[in-house]
Amino acid sequence: MTLIATRLQEVRTEYPNGFDKFENRGQKYGLLRLAQQNAMMPQGIVSADLIEKAKQAWGNDLKIPALTPISSANGTGLSCTFSDTVPISALVAVTFVSISNGFQMRPILNLENDITYAQTFANLYTNAMRSIAAAVDVLVDTTLTSNIAAAAEYASSYIGVGNKYGALTADKIQVTLAQQPLFFNDLLDILAADDLEDEVFDIVGSTNLRGTVKQIFSQGQGNSTNQSFQNDGNDWDFRFSNRVIPTPSTSNSSFFAMPKGAVAILSQNSPTNMAGYTAGDGKVWDTLFDPIVGVTLDTLFEDKCADLTSETGNSKNTAEVLQGFQFAGHFALLTPYSNFATSGVSSVIRKVDFLNT
Repeated sequence: MTLIATRLQEVRTEYPNGFDKFENRGQKYGLLRLAQQNAMMPQGIVSADLIEKAKQAWGNDLKIPALTPISSANGTGLSCTFSDTVPISALVAVTFVSISNGFQMRPILNLENDITYAQTFANLYTNAMRSIAAAVDVLVDTTLTSNIAAAAEYASSYIGVGNKYGALTADKIQVTLAQQPLFFNDLLDILAADDLEDEVFDIVGSTNLRGTVKQIFSQGQGNSTNQSFQNDGNDWDFRFSNRVIPTPSTSNSSFFAMPKGAVAILSQNSPTNMAGYTAGDGKVWDTLFDPIVGVTLDTLFEDKCADLTSETGNSKNTAEVLQGFQFAGHFALLTPYSNFATSGVSSVIRKVDFLNT
């Protein structure tokens, strides 16, 4: 006589249990958060009118008027001949990019499972939102990189061949390891040479810039080397992102420096989603604000009958519920209008590499 056939084969704990708590750990979207914050700044580059027009421009061109200042040569006194100098206007097109993600749910899989339908949905939903947010973070990095000031736009005597920081590489200031402890003091002067001063500047850097910055600014009056003067007027507002990537093999960290409000994000939604339509085949259009992405997304839900025998391994599951969830954001990234070739006024965005030697 034996009880081996009915011996307990497996012992399981309840879910959730904290064992996978770090799998969906929060990420830092420093670039995205900065662009969202700046879009709400009255002193930024996005007006209330532009935000409203962006919502109305679904599928249509959206353009922003801008002026380039033109100056004529000074004279030596009044004259009966008047100069005829006028500014040059431009229409800047706003380009929207759509980023989507989604997943399917099979309720039958959760009916006899340690993990519930709600827990499965929450996991897949969080993964989808994190993926969209990371993609927008990359989009902000790409936009900033495409609009940094070129070497010709620097008026500072610190920049250029033979000067303290030498020539730019890919339009980025190159700061050696020995120069880094006092660089933020020089950066104020570099920006001031292009008439950027008397304000707090945004710094968005790679995550490994944090340690360097903390070390630099912790050298205060109680230390043999006092470097705290570089931020004693709260000149910098730091944030970090894993999407700002240092140049491999040459840089320990990289960062953007710019006046507040110099990058902003717009979003829009489909009129169909805002109307909240439902189709006869089980599809539902709607919108949803997500705090991870930070904008209102378009959503598309589907609920239908499907053969799930291959997914369940049960030949009886030939008519089960299959649900589909899609989420889409529509984004436009803006940086300040700049026409250096005509106006001689530089871009306000700078990028810096902290080199490893």
